[in-house]
Parts: sequence; C-alpha cells; structure tokens
Amino acid sequence: MISRSVEAQEQEMLSAVALNAMIPLANERTLQAVYYILRGRKASQTLQDVHLYSLYPYYRMFPRFSKENWDKIVSNLVQRGCIHIRTDAGMNGKSTFMVTTEGVRYAAELSNHYQLARWLTPFSASLLTFNLDTFWKRLHLLVQTVSQIAAARMDFIPVVTDRRIQSWIKSQLRSGEERERWQVHLGDELYKLWSPHPMQVQQILVGQLTGAGHTGRTSGQLAAEMDLAPLQFQLMFRYGLASSVERLQQEREAFSLLKALLDADHEERGDVRLSESAAKTYALIQRGIPKADVARIRRIKESTVEDHLVEMALRCPEWDASEYLSPELADAIVRTSEELGTGRLRLIKDHLGDEVSYLHIRLALARYRGEATS
Repeated sequence: MISRSVEAQEQEMLSAVALNAMIPLANERTLQAVYYILRGRKASQTLQDVHLYSLYPYYRMFPRFSKENWDKIVSNLVQRGCIHIRTDAGMNGKSTFMVTTEGVRYAAELSNHYQLARWLTPFSASLLTFNLDTFWKRLHLLVQTVSQIAAARMDFIPVVTDRRIQSWIKSQLRSGEERERWQVHLGDELYKLWSPHPMQVQQILVGQLTGAGHTGRTSGQLAAEMDLAPLQFQLMFRYGLASSVERLQQEREAFSLLKALLDADHEERGDVRLSESAAKTYALIQRGIPKADVARIRRIKESTVEDHLVEMALRCPEWDASEYLSPELADAIVRTSEELGTGRLRLIKDHLGDEVSYLHIRLALARYRGEATS
C-alpha cells in the first residue's frame, strides 16, 4: 500500500517522474541525459532527445534540481531494483542503464495513483521552447498592476523585479484607453481561461496572485494549506500554465487582451519554435549564409551552429536541409536506425561507415522525428 504522508508522497512522485523519463531512454542514453532533460538543459542534443523520445512533459520539470538530489533518486531506484546501471562499450565506455520489470510496474503503479498522465497532458512540442516562468511573471505583474490602477493606488511594490517584464507591462498600459480596457475585461478573460481547470488548479493559480489590498500566498504556503506534496503542487501549477498557453494559442481571438502574452514571447525571441540562440542562427541561414560564416558572424563555435541546424530540422519543416543532407542519405540513415532498433549515433555511424558524419545522422533523425510530430 502506498504511504500517504506528504514526505512519502514527494519521494514516490519523484520516483515516478524519474522512471517515466528513464523508460524511453533505457539502453539508449546515460542517466546524465535524463538529468539534463529534467533540468531543462538548452543544448541541442538534449532538445533532440526530448523530440526523439517524446519527453516533452519532462523537459525543465526540475530547473533547480541539484545533481546531489538526482544521485539520491538514482540510488534509491537501484536499491529498489527498478533500474540497473552498466558500462556499455558501444557508448565509449559510458554508463547506460536498463529499467527492470519491477521498475516498469512501480512506475505504472505510482503514475496511476498520482494521476501523472492527467497533469502532463498539455505538454507538447509547441511548448518546448516556451518559457512558462516568464509567462507567469508577466501575467502575475499584469494582474497586480491593473488591480492597483483600478484602486487608484500606484505606490506599490511590484511582485516581479525583472525590468524587461516591467517595461512590457508599461507598454500594455500606456494610454488611458488601454488601462480602461484592461480594467474592464481582464477579470472576464481570466475567468474564461481558468474556469475549465480542475478546482485545485484554479486554487493554485488564483491563490498566488497579488492585487490591491491582497498579498498572494507563496507556493509553499498554498501547498501546505492544500495538503499537497511540493512536487504534486508543482505539477498542477505547470499543468495550469501549460493548459492556459495551449488554449491561448488555439483560441487567440477569444482572448483579445491575454493573447498579448503570447505576442510578447514572439517579439522577444523571434521564431518561438526555436531556442533564442537557434532562432538567430536560423535567420542567417535563411539568408544563404554558410554555417562557417554564421559561426564567425555570431562569434560561436561551428559545432554550436550544427546544434542549431539539428534544432531547425526538428522544429522547422519548411527549412530545406538538402545543402547539408541529401534525401537519399537521410532515407538510408532512418532505415538503418529502424533496422538496428536504436537512435544511438555511434552504432548507426559504425554501421554506415566513415563517409556518414554525426551531423548527417543527427539531421536525418531530427527531420524524421520532426515530420512525425508536425
């Protein structure tokens, strides 16, 4: 029987999340690769792994997770018999891992108990590079500022200190007409956006908001009030934010005010399908600039430009990658990957020979996966 104490719930949920992220990567990647995904590492190899193995809900789930805590989780799973760690000659002697039958069973039991599938549903490829933290900060400060304007009390301490976010709020409330529009309609749009959420998710979102004469509660305070483990609270909060963004993307015209939160992300980062740095590289590549020159212009390594090319292959189906990879070679690489039953670059390269580069393989697998998810 699963323990019901908050501390035990936290450990069980951490185990469930870790195992679910590990299962698709077993025998294919290292445990470090799983850790990078959960931390939200921006390296293109990590982003490619997220795409190749459909691990979108797990990306950046624990942005401040320490290596020490991760090692403790891994150690507990090893002791429980859920995973085995082994050295693999095919991965240059690095340690890979396998998830045991007990590990799969335990992951399923915990996932069902804590309804993980429900809370991870909104996360898709379209949200991979979207910064939910920034979205929340913009929305939170917007609600506070509009509330203070409505109460004619402008001597307040902003809940968000980021100058860029503060400047964006000011740009939305520049004229008297704009301020009036936000005061009249913001509450209605928030209600329309959040009312379909489960009641607990509504409590989590609304309970943290600060306004005139009201101070929002911290995540720790709310979690304690609601008798939720910290990770359970975080999953519900992320669900609420991701669901909100997803609905704003799908029904932009129904939210004439709040859609500005999406526009802000686009204006700040350019092509929102890509990481900020990859978007800058893409703009130069589209102008026909060779990758070596892109590296020189941007003062980055050519290998970093190659990482960006892989990201472009994943996320930008309109990009013509034939300058770097012929369709015939791409087909051969994908066919080899399927025949070998692996996405491991070294094994595919050993099978195809030296004339095929790692960039060729990464581009082929990325384009294939990108087409499968578009």
